[in-house]
Amino acid sequence: MDKRRNSRKQRNLIAQGGMMAGMTLLVNACLVLRRIPLTVIWSDEGNGIYSAAYGLFTLCWLLCSYCLPMTLPGLLRPGIRKGHYRGTGRMLRIAFLYAGILGGGLGAFLFLGSDLLTRYVLSEPLAMLPLMIMAPALFFMALCGVFRGFFLSNGAGFPVMISWLIEQAAALAGGLVLTHIQRDYGIMVGELLQNDAFENVFAVMGFAGGILAGALLSFLFLLCIYLLSHGYYGKKGRKSTAERKEGFPRMLGRFLVTLLPVFFYGFLTRGYVAVQQICFRLFAQDNMAAAAITRQWGVYEGKYKVFTMIPLILAAAMGMTLYGRVSSLRRKEEWAHIRDLTRTALKAAMVIVIPLSVMAGTLAVPILEALFPGQDTKTGSMLLLYGFVTAIFLSAACLLAQALLGLEETLLVLSCGAGAFAVHVVSLYVLLKILLLDISGVLYADIIYAFCLLLLTGSAARRKCGFRYSLLRSMAAPLAASGVMGVILYFLAKALAEVVAPVILASVLAVAGVVIYTILLLLLRGVSEKELRLAPGGTLLLAAGKAMRML
Repeated sequence: MDKRRNSRKQRNLIAQGGMMAGMTLLVNACLVLRRIPLTVIWSDEGNGIYSAAYGLFTLCWLLCSYCLPMTLPGLLRPGIRKGHYRGTGRMLRIAFLYAGILGGGLGAFLFLGSDLLTRYVLSEPLAMLPLMIMAPALFFMALCGVFRGFFLSNGAGFPVMISWLIEQAAALAGGLVLTHIQRDYGIMVGELLQNDAFENVFAVMGFAGGILAGALLSFLFLLCIYLLSHGYYGKKGRKSTAERKEGFPRMLGRFLVTLLPVFFYGFLTRGYVAVQQICFRLFAQDNMAAAAITRQWGVYEGKYKVFTMIPLILAAAMGMTLYGRVSSLRRKEEWAHIRDLTRTALKAAMVIVIPLSVMAGTLAVPILEALFPGQDTKTGSMLLLYGFVTAIFLSAACLLAQALLGLEETLLVLSCGAGAFAVHVVSLYVLLKILLLDISGVLYADIIYAFCLLLLTGSAARRKCGFRYSLLRSMAAPLAASGVMGVILYFLAKALAEVVAPVILASVLAVAGVVIYTILLLLLRGVSEKELRLAPGGTLLLAAGKAMRML
């Protein structure tokens, strides 16, 4: 009976996480994939300008908004369960105070200091206008973070998901419309001032307006839902059970202590790209022209990062579910089950992540030529070919970090990330400032960072979960199948590049790669039915294996 019940539970890890994991996957995919149509519109130079403004914006967003939906449920839910609504209300007011002061203050700082920041920190003066337009969105995003944390603490995830959809849909749709309008206006301004750069600057300003509109609409939606439900929660507050009143300084300290680890985790996983950009622009300005720096960074973040982030998004969505299940098993002290689940989840993720990353690297030329016709794809294809391993390392590190967070080893995860980040900054300095490399120096430093993060996180997970080195041997089949597939696809792409259109070539070879990888993986028998059921898209591989009688 127990075996039958457990077998029913072996489903896709993202599906097990429910709608929240799926929505997180969708939102992150929108954030990454929207760069493709934008790059078509404003090219690599526009990408460089946008990345300069959005990088600083992201660092401020991490501080004032990113942490709130994740930390507030843990602070509010215990009081709600006990009926202590007055204490919960005081903690919520502290969150609103934090979001209002920090979101408004950082927004004003970016707006008023945009000229100095873009000129002296980023060495990209043209990013000043887009940054000024995006800056007010920080205030609305910070308040949205409080509303989302409040609703999640009450078990109301539906308004949160709708608000995410509204924000991303408005930013994408409205941003693309404004981008086209502003681009045409920028062409006229550029002709008047005899400067072609204004075409891209005004296009980026249009999309910055879309980001502001998405944040504002999401805030208004959440505000309406909050006001509609405020009477219900106010009535509960008046019926609150007797509770000991906690002082404001103590509550504020508890709030900040809970907030800081999440911020540092977000900085190490999302904000490090902004630090990469600042280091690249500062270290490379002595041996490269400003225009070349902008263009190369536009290729790096608009093409290389887009395709290496796709496997990582899948791993992050699986990690959300893994975190919840490991946390539940830890409370029951089922350590053997935790070890088995983490090992199986990591193997399931790698079955999908490794071939996706290899395919992105070996098919980089036809993929980039198909998506960005008329643009230079040489630099982007080189970055993808040599740097696809970054996605594999970061995906594995992300899953293991989520397992450690489920074991309440937050400080251990942060120390691993801080160590890898320190090595990353030093490697950036050596490669860019001493060895005088171009964007390839950032690529190599990125690989070093991902490898160090996996090494440190993997060592910590091995100590806490009791992994054995047989876990590495279990990855041999996906690695071997992906390696053979990659070699075949690479030479086929080179041989057929001159005779087949890029769109057709990329599509046909992608399908061929899936078939080759599936057959090789099943022939090597290096994956079990349990692991395939947990992997995103693993049910298709499972169906193919059973049809060919290989499972």
